[in-house]
Amino acid sequence: MRIPVEVRPDFIEKVARRTDPLGAVEELVWNSLDADATEVYVDLELDDFGGVHAVVVRDNGHGIPATSVESAFKGMGGSWKRTAPGTESGRQLHGRNGYGRFRVLALGSSATWTSVSDSPGGRSEVAIRFQDGDSNFDVDERGPASAKAPGTVVRVTGEAQRKQRLTADQAREELTSRLAMYLIKYPTATVWWCGTALDPSEVIQGQPYEEELDIGIDTGSPGPLLRIVEWKTRPPRRELLVCDSVGVHRVTLLAQIQAPDFHFTAYVLWDKFANLTDHDLLEGEFEQPDSLLGSTVKAARSRLRVYFREQERERTRKLVQQWIDEGIYPYSGDPAGPVEVAERETFNEVAGLVSRQLKGPKTARRTQMVLLREALRRQPTAMPKVLDELFGLSVPQKERLEDLVDRTPLANLIAANAETIDRIDALNTLRTLLFEFEARYTLREKDQLHRMLEKELWIFGDEYGHAVSEIGLTNALNRHLPRLESRTVPQQRVQLHHGTSGRLDLLLSCVSGAGRTKQHLVVELKRPRTVLSEAEVAQINSYAYAVTTDERYRHDDQTQWEFWLVGNSIEDVVQWQHPDGYVRNDGRVTIRIITWGAIIDACEERLRKQRERLDYASDQTRSIEYAQRVHADADVVPLLTPRADDTA
Repeated sequence: MRIPVEVRPDFIEKVARRTDPLGAVEELVWNSLDADATEVYVDLELDDFGGVHAVVVRDNGHGIPATSVESAFKGMGGSWKRTAPGTESGRQLHGRNGYGRFRVLALGSSATWTSVSDSPGGRSEVAIRFQDGDSNFDVDERGPASAKAPGTVVRVTGEAQRKQRLTADQAREELTSRLAMYLIKYPTATVWWCGTALDPSEVIQGQPYEEELDIGIDTGSPGPLLRIVEWKTRPPRRELLVCDSVGVHRVTLLAQIQAPDFHFTAYVLWDKFANLTDHDLLEGEFEQPDSLLGSTVKAARSRLRVYFREQERERTRKLVQQWIDEGIYPYSGDPAGPVEVAERETFNEVAGLVSRQLKGPKTARRTQMVLLREALRRQPTAMPKVLDELFGLSVPQKERLEDLVDRTPLANLIAANAETIDRIDALNTLRTLLFEFEARYTLREKDQLHRMLEKELWIFGDEYGHAVSEIGLTNALNRHLPRLESRTVPQQRVQLHHGTSGRLDLLLSCVSGAGRTKQHLVVELKRPRTVLSEAEVAQINSYAYAVTTDERYRHDDQTQWEFWLVGNSIEDVVQWQHPDGYVRNDGRVTIRIITWGAIIDACEERLRKQRERLDYASDQTRSIEYAQRVHADADVVPLLTPRADDTA
């Protein structure tokens, strides 16, 4: 008994791959090229609503002889192409498996092949029809066709899942990338898409890169060749195409690598892949690390990552040099240490990613660069959002930035170190303003020194998060203290003991001990040329008395007050009266006389370990740059800039 093999609908469904309409068009094009066609035309017939009514592929190949229709369409597998050396003109064959005709189901439910061919009996025409749900092909031999040229027309109609994707511009570009190596190898063959010839040479960027891959397996022959082709326009997907040695496409995989702004297709060419098909992927062949295909795919993806990292570094290097030449790069000179080296490298990577969004005149682009640097330094985790607000990033750009923030602690390290460097520069700036002869006699207290210190609260302690500057004593207490109180604080007037109103320079506050203890620091500032005398001590005492004896806070044991009288120098008599610098220190109220030198020395001691680790030292140039960036509103840069007669 002989049992004939039947083709079940579920197998046809598996072969059809309905979700890949472009793959079905590609299969029909390959069939035309395997028939030695020199002209292949792909056309879309649209309905009144712009939808794809029919897909038509026609060629001038040798056609399908009526005598070979049965053998060509009846069986599954056993294609004549498997043993053929090539086409009649010597071109490489693509088809090997003998069931690619079922791919038409991804384009519609009904397909017709109309073919004219030459045979010993003369030129004849035949029509083959196929309907979804039926595994049989209907054949109509139409007889002689001497007036018609050889060739085949395939017309597919009916519903299909994703056929509308063929109307997108990317469909032509993707088909170009899949046929590129073949069309370059055989320039006599031309494929047309809706009236436009596919010409890889017009869309390829530069020269393709090639190298032999080391797949870690001894094959006794040359290994696979990796060819990377970059395109002038972005393909819809970054693909890794597995091909035979000529470049005939066999298997389609995704590249699966990060390569921002690089538009490419990677090809692996090897004669050992001549018999592969996409259906080999169903067996998981490329996922097996010891298989030829699995080892090759792994090696190709690894090399692609290295290649595009090198390309990205080179592209960034050229961009940075261009920015330096234009005068918009926000760094100058050589990096001050390893941290700044790391910061610049990260900045360059981020700036390179958004380089196309940096537009406008030179001043605008310089400002954008500075904003980008500060976003990286201050809030690296918020950087994607900040840059999206500035530049309107694309989805791939946002993903790339988020990946940059997530995959490395470098950005957070940069932010922490940048804060330390800023503090070192701030202290150097203050030293110059407070102690240099010219600056100390011209520095103004309210609109310069006060304004700067409002942005440098850390000088008085990292714990202080709120501050009120240069405000009446009554307003200061009425507006500021309720922020830290769980109860409503009555609004009322506060007076000094002699009946007059007072003004506080700085009022800083914090909460510690799980919210149980409130601590307030009142800072009374004096300009550098003022020597702290008994009069200034009496003033700070008066403030302390008025605040701490106020009926709202007189019996509040959970609130601590500190009052600092700050100046450059202290009169001898005051130092004699208060040798340790404390006027009062009873655990609830502390009144202290302190010099700027002592404050700055204490800050520098807190920063000493970080400064030594960073190997960073501030100088006049960096102080000026810092003042311009952070304290431009205080107008202190002229005080930091030496006069011409000072440098003569």
